[in-house]
Amino acid sequence: MEQKRIRISQCMIVKNEEKNIERALSWGKEIMWEQIVVDTGSTDRTVEIAEALGARVCTFPWINDFATAKNFAIEQCSGQWIALLDADEYMAAEDLDKLVNIIEDLDSRDLDGLSTGWQQLNDKGEIFSSGTQVRFFRNLPDIRYRRRIHEQLESTAGRELRLGDAVKELSIFHTGYQGKNFEEKKKSGRNRKLILEELKENPKDYEMMGYMGDECLGDGDQEEAREWYERSIKHMPPQLPDNDQRSAVTFTRLLMLLSEEEKMAWAELEVIYSQAVSRFPREADFDYVAGRFFATRGHAEQAITHLETAIGKLEQFGCSNKALYLAGDLLGAYDLLTRCCFEAGESEKCMTYGVTCLKYDRYAMAVLSRLLQLLAPVGTVRNSQTLLQILEFFSRIYDYSSLKDRLFLVKTAQMAGCTEFAEFAASSFFTPEERKQLKL
Repeated sequence: MEQKRIRISQCMIVKNEEKNIERALSWGKEIMWEQIVVDTGSTDRTVEIAEALGARVCTFPWINDFATAKNFAIEQCSGQWIALLDADEYMAAEDLDKLVNIIEDLDSRDLDGLSTGWQQLNDKGEIFSSGTQVRFFRNLPDIRYRRRIHEQLESTAGRELRLGDAVKELSIFHTGYQGKNFEEKKKSGRNRKLILEELKENPKDYEMMGYMGDECLGDGDQEEAREWYERSIKHMPPQLPDNDQRSAVTFTRLLMLLSEEEKMAWAELEVIYSQAVSRFPREADFDYVAGRFFATRGHAEQAITHLETAIGKLEQFGCSNKALYLAGDLLGAYDLLTRCCFEAGESEKCMTYGVTCLKYDRYAMAVLSRLLQLLAPVGTVRNSQTLLQILEFFSRIYDYSSLKDRLFLVKTAQMAGCTEFAEFAASSFFTPEERKQLKL
């Protein structure tokens, strides 16, 4: 990689991160001007590994305040820009050149920081949720964090930070919700304690109320979570910035909780939905939740309206500080749309959304089954020319040189009851002897 003009200081606060520290200091080492690790009391090999990897290690006593610890780390940096990721976060190697080029562009435009995608990974390494974060920012004396927990970057001079948007180009991968360490932190109740300390000092902090709702929700206390979300909404000011993802998430999670109640009627849910949409008209998640609500109750047409609205907002306004849930389950949304359009008799839409879904996951059996039932309905007779056209249609999705793809198409057609097409496809793909061996 060529030498870059911009000097980036990578820093992080850590405690007992021996399982993550090597990756944390390796993923971007070649583009970093310096690497600084602030240890807050590790009792494992974190410090030893960090020093062996060439990082400068400083110590800072843990005082139950993430912002103070991170601000101390910032003050150790000498670079023009700062990369402050946690030890359980990293970026893909192929994004490094893009990252440097984007930061150089931000520097020339006098912007303060960079908003990127933030992908949550489960134990299998699969993305289960998406969001946005600002982890790259200019090293200026007025840019610091506030709050003990769920710390937020801001200007101590009171000015609004000027941020570049690279949500579509760059992502940070977060593994913090995996494994034993996460379970231990959850059991300790640490987050609840810190949030309550913040609320003791700032009893009207509606953002902290929303975070407390999240803690309760994560612990399975749904009723208490609902109370905290409702309290948060009650304390929100009349006007909120469009990029206030925290408040939008509070609305979304309250809607999700309410929609899961068996006896919940739309008239009651609509009260919160209308408040949410009026506050955040560009947020896609509200309609996504509403669409799922109607789909689970068998109201396909209403579900289609809301799901299409949600996807339309995502396409128009993006997912920078928006659409946390829809962006993390876009494939599921298209799958649900396909199902609802099929149930509502919207054949053309069903085909459109189904094909979109299969292009991302061609082995989505339920989706393929619905498309087959539209193209080759059970009980109808199709001539060979029509059946060939259907086979050619699916060749845009499936690789007919692949045994797996051919078998999947034939087996799904059989299970969908499209026996005529299944027979035609099987005879087109396989010899009589192969069909006998494959039991087709």
